[in-house]
Amino acid sequence: MVERTGLWVGLLAMTAVACAGPAKTATLDLTQAAHHHDPHDHNHSRGKMLEAFDGKVAALLTSHLSSKTGNELDVFVEEAGAPRALAVTKLTAAVTGAAEPHTLTFECAPADERPAGEKEGTCSHFVAKAPWMTTSDRLRVEAALPLGEREQRFVWRDFDPKRFAHHEE
Repeated sequence: MVERTGLWVGLLAMTAVACAGPAKTATLDLTQAAHHHDPHDHNHSRGKMLEAFDGKVAALLTSHLSSKTGNELDVFVEEAGAPRALAVTKLTAAVTGAAEPHTLTFECAPADERPAGEKEGTCSHFVAKAPWMTTSDRLRVEAALPLGEREQRFVWRDFDPKRFAHHEE
């Protein structure tokens, strides 16, 4: 009798499932559930520099604070941990987070501040004057870097000039 009851319960369960139609499968959207690493969504600090990374190229932002010569921002471009010279000598960046928005023109750093042997007309270290910058600013700096056939947008968020100063006088 116990065997027959178990058999009936099993058949009854199978019938209920079959009558309910095809089972609905719960799907998990991994793009929503997992932490998606968008290199343009956040930055990492690397010592006295704030790094924006596109998965291949790193663009590092640092400040130079000087009451004598004026404040500056520097951008260093790297690939695989080594300097990557871009085929330009100027970059333009939009800056917000100061008292008012600014557009900066980064120019190629002097030759003695760049890697030896960097070809003429290329640059891996750029510098821009930022006399308006204060140590209490929290800047958002956005620039497009020409990487071969494409331009890649790099954004540095919550840049703290005091924290990321490589030089202060």
